[in-house]
Order: sequence, then structure tokens, then C-alpha cells
Amino acid sequence: MIDRHSLRLRLLLGGLLGVALAALVAALWLGEAFAEASERAFDRQLQQELESLLASAEVDEAGRFELRSEPEDQHYAQPFSGHYWWVTVGDRRFRSRSLWDGELAAPLPERAGPARSLDLTGPRGEPLRARLQAVRFPRLEQPAVFLVAADRTQLSADATRFRRVAAVTVAIVAGGLLLVLVLLVMLGLRPLSRLAEEVTRVRRGEIDRLATGGLPSEVAPLAGHLNELLEHHDRTVRRARTAAQDLAHALKTPLTVLSLEAERPGPRLPEVVREQVAQMRASVDRHLGRSVTVDQRARTGVAPVVERLLALMAKVHGDRNLRFEGDVPGGLVFAGGREDLEEMLGNLLDNAGKWARAQVRVGAGREGERLWIEVADDGPGLPAEASPADLGRGVRLDQRTPGSGLGLAIVQEIAEGYGGRLRLDSSPAGLRARLELPAG
Repeated sequence: MIDRHSLRLRLLLGGLLGVALAALVAALWLGEAFAEASERAFDRQLQQELESLLASAEVDEAGRFELRSEPEDQHYAQPFSGHYWWVTVGDRRFRSRSLWDGELAAPLPERAGPARSLDLTGPRGEPLRARLQAVRFPRLEQPAVFLVAADRTQLSADATRFRRVAAVTVAIVAGGLLLVLVLLVMLGLRPLSRLAEEVTRVRRGEIDRLATGGLPSEVAPLAGHLNELLEHHDRTVRRARTAAQDLAHALKTPLTVLSLEAERPGPRLPEVVREQVAQMRASVDRHLGRSVTVDQRARTGVAPVVERLLALMAKVHGDRNLRFEGDVPGGLVFAGGREDLEEMLGNLLDNAGKWARAQVRVGAGREGERLWIEVADDGPGLPAEASPADLGRGVRLDQRTPGSGLGLAIVQEIAEGYGGRLRLDSSPAGLRARLELPAG
């Protein structure tokens, strides 16, 4: 069954219609051009014979019109040869022997003027092409009208023959163009077929990414975008798997408590069950919320989020009189969801607030298609044994404060989900956390 949505079919049909239309126009134009050129050449020959006839005309002193000689062409001497001439002056008419007893009617101009061409019917019904001119001679009261005519049957036959040859030639050329078109379409769509095969191999698990080498510049970006989509899918799966593992770990303790209480039931059993169920429900809500796929179609203004979080953190750490300041241009946009941006910045600001001596600053900017946000504190920085590159889940870079060690790891996971990253730069002047994310 023919797929009506096939790109190959559309290209071939479009090319076929285009070539057929061009071939038809070319054949018609060539035929008309040849016929017009042949007719002009025929008219020039008739004009020469008309001028020869004009040159033989004279008017004597008595005002009598005469022809000194007649055209020497033998066709004018052969009866009904298809070549004719006549001259009319008043009621007198001179004519070629070829007319014999036939007539050659033509409209007589009333005044002298330039020669003109016209189509007539010969004495035997044959089609004729004629040149006619009215000339004013001295001592003649009326203009003399000259006419020469020739059978145009051969002229029409030559034009018909040329049209036939032109049509065959154009058809052959069109056929060759169609073959070239088929080859071009097949070669042009081959990279897409190759890309489809690569996608099939990815689906089967044979490869994990599409090969972009050797692809045309028009198709390579598509392969690159598909690879980005595959990477996004992998990050989403890893994020969901990690969230599931964290959820399982978070539920382990409540389940153990419930199991122990079930072995030795007592008066506190209902209260314990309620407490542990509430804890499990909170864990489920928290981890499921973090496992939601990143929304790269959303667009979030950075400045409003930073402004709201700075005000919130100033209240959270209000007992320490910390200054939370921000310098974020108003036009910056994050290519992602508001909740994700709030979670990342909230974790970074909260972490900075724990260690800052007096101030936490937030800066942001854009470099090309990337957005950067920096959260810097004036705290002691990381201890010497801690590595800023170690952002593993549950790993606390500083053991001097309580915490789960999940905050920076969560920020790292969300950033990677958007194709970004988190970088930490520690110095005696404090810790600077830099987020690099896609800009909207």
C-alpha cells in the first residue's frame, strides 16, 4: 500500500509535476518560436519578390501604368503552381500566368501605405501567405496595389514536423531529468534512513547514542537533538530510580518500628501507627515530588524567585542577623520549572546561611545559551579534607553541622536533569556555589 504521507512520494510527485509542466511549456514554446521564425523568413522572401515586382512598374508620360517585365520565377508561369502575383490599377489588373482563369481575392487598400502580410485562400482552396502594398505613382490618380502570394502548406507542415520532433526531444530530456530526480531523492533521503536505523538500534539497546559523524549539515542537528533527548531521558530515569531508592530507604525505619510494635502490641500501638504512617506519607510525598520529570518547556524568571527566597531566608536565619543580598538582572529566564529553580536555590541559600558569618550574596548572568547563578557566603569554606567535587548522595562535605547530606546532591541531580551542573569553589573567604543551567 502506498503511504500518502511518505516524504519520498511527495518529493517524487512534486518533481514529476514540475518536470511535466516544464516539458509541456518548453515543447509549446519551441513549436511556437519555430513557427513564428519560419513565418518571418517566409514573409521576407515574399517581400523580396514584392519589391522586384515594384521595381518593374512604371508610368509613362501619358499617365499609363505598365510593367516593364514580369518576375522570372518559373513558378509564376506554371498554372496553379501555388505562387501568384497581381497588380491592380483602377479597373486594370495585371496577373501571373499561374492564376490561369482563377481569382485571388484580397481587400484593396484605399490609400498608399507600407506592405503588410495576410492569409488568403488560393484558386484551388489552398492556404496562401501574401504580401500586399498600395503605392502612389506620379501621374496616377489612384494608387497601384501590388500582391504576391505563395502556398503556405509546406510552411505549416514544417512547423508541425518540428513540433513533433520537439515534443519527442523534450520528452526524452524530461525522462532523463526524472531519473536524475529519483536518484537525488534516494540519495538525499538516505541520511534520514540511516538515522531511522540508528534510532531502531537505540530502541533495541544495541547502542546508547546516535552517531552524528558523516551526516549532512542539515540532518546532523536533528541527530544532536535526538541525542540530547536520549540524555534527558537517561537523566530522568536515573532521577526516578534514585528517588525510588531514597523512598525505600526513608520507609525502612518506619516499617521496622511498625514491625516491632506489632510483635509486642501495647496501649501506644495506635499512636505509634499514626506517627509512623504520617512519617511515611510525608516521605512518599517528598520523594515523589522530586522524582517528577524536569519540564524543559517551562520558562521561569530568575529575579522574582531569588527575591522571594532572599526574603524567606532572611526570616529563617533572622536570629543571626545575616544579610541576604542579590544582584540579578530582570531579564534573565530559566528554561525550566519554577519549583525546580526554587528547590535548587533554596538548598544553596539555606546551606550558605548555615555557614555565613554576616552576608550571603546571589549573582546571576547569561553566557550564550547558558544561565549562571552564584550563591556566595563569607563563612569558613570547606574543611581541608573535603573535596568540592564530591557531591554524592548522603555525603556531607562538613560534619560539623547536622544534616542528611542530601541538599547539595539534590541540587546536583536537578541541575543535571536540565543538562546543567553545580560547581563549588571554596576559599578562606567563603564558599561560592555556581549553578549553570539552560537559559530561556
